Amino acid sequence: MQVTADQTNPCTIVLDITVDEPQVSRAFDVSFREFSRYVSVPGFRPGKAPRVLVERYVDKARVRQHALEKIIRESYPEAISGQEVKPFREPEIEPTDLEDKKPYTYRAIIPLDPQVEIGPYTGLTVEKPIFKLSEQDVEDRIQGFRTEKARLERVTDRGVADGDVVIVEHEITLEGADEPEPVRRQLVYIGNNIPGYDEQVMGMMPAEERTFEITYPEDFEEEARRGKKATYHVTVSSLSARKLPELNDEFAKDVAGVETVDALRELLMSRLQAEAVRVSNEVAEQRLIEKILEGSTVNFPDILIREELQDKLRNLAEELRRNQMSYEQYLQRVSQTADQHQSQLAAQSAEQIRALLALREIAIAEQLQADDDAIDAELDRMAEAGEVPAETIAEYRGDSRRRLQVANALIQQKLHDFLFTNNTLIEVEQATTPNAEEIEAGDAESAAIAPAPAEETEAPAAPTEETEDPSATVEK
Repeated sequence: MQVTADQTNPCTIVLDITVDEPQVSRAFDVSFREFSRYVSVPGFRPGKAPRVLVERYVDKARVRQHALEKIIRESYPEAISGQEVKPFREPEIEPTDLEDKKPYTYRAIIPLDPQVEIGPYTGLTVEKPIFKLSEQDVEDRIQGFRTEKARLERVTDRGVADGDVVIVEHEITLEGADEPEPVRRQLVYIGNNIPGYDEQVMGMMPAEERTFEITYPEDFEEEARRGKKATYHVTVSSLSARKLPELNDEFAKDVAGVETVDALRELLMSRLQAEAVRVSNEVAEQRLIEKILEGSTVNFPDILIREELQDKLRNLAEELRRNQMSYEQYLQRVSQTADQHQSQLAAQSAEQIRALLALREIAIAEQLQADDDAIDAELDRMAEAGEVPAETIAEYRGDSRRRLQVANALIQQKLHDFLFTNNTLIEVEQATTPNAEEIEAGDAESAAIAPAPAEETEAPAAPTEETEDPSATVEK
């Protein structure tokens, strides 16, 4: 057997492994003997027919696959032993066509252990955002609750206004088309449509018709429409306005389980303050990690990205299943193709892995570990705080996976405390509330999975005249 090694990067080695002709022939002989036990050859008991006859009755493709697996199973351990290679994960095998009585060459791409050269992680300086909350922030949150619980009421004494929900019939003629598209009956949320649409329908009364021309934006989700003009013939079938619930004690009890509006305001301010502190700490920690990574060298095999990507996709699939949404619908909502979405997830995974490997190196260097006593103490605290049911705490203590989860959480907190203690955080007051920062931090995917607000749900094909559900928009 011949082996040629090429280390393509610090964490990947490629072996080209050539198996000689006698070993290939033996593998085929063994495979034919195995298959001869399960085929009926006239005049012979199972397993006793000569190979030349067995070849007439077996699936040669399956025999070849069996021989290939045997060759790789036997030759790969010998190949890595000769190269003194210690794989980090199972190899990626790139097979070639296998023929009997001929030497065989295949490629094994072997991931190696991650390599981390950690840079400075103390004495760094970053800005920590401080969010100043006001009574207006509380009122904005309350207004959001009221909007969520708004009802629709039919309007007949005025025309279309901002925020209305309108049932319309659209006849669209796309630029360059010989005929208009089939008429579509849709629910339209005014204020969240393609540029120019809302201005054209403002003031329209029920049963009124208008014809106008608008141009689809260059980033429109349907590629065939991007940048093209379209003639819209619109008929308003019905018009509804949102009626917000009254802000009273009954509303406070409904949305938060408190007795009065004042209690609701106090609760929301408390939650907003806790949220502001959490986001402030997360942003500062992320900035510290980014600075540490700037001065560090972190290499790892691609298999880690693939594993993380698969985990993300599995979690996404489960979340979509719970929300009764297909992956295709999700992609449409985030305006991405499958390739774009998965490339984005892979890039996110790579950054997360770099950060985790760097933090692990710091934890090892600073001996930020969690021993059994610390894990047991944390489990006691969780039980006392009601975070773990008392009747299951004994089960948690004996579950190695649960203990590992607790240990990781403790180490993560120790790392947080260490980084904040040994680096300088300059507090900078922010003009905005934490919400915008949260969106930037990556909450967009969760928002895309969650049940859509009125302005984001695709219109039904043909709602009835009585439909008053505002869950649709004009070709957003």
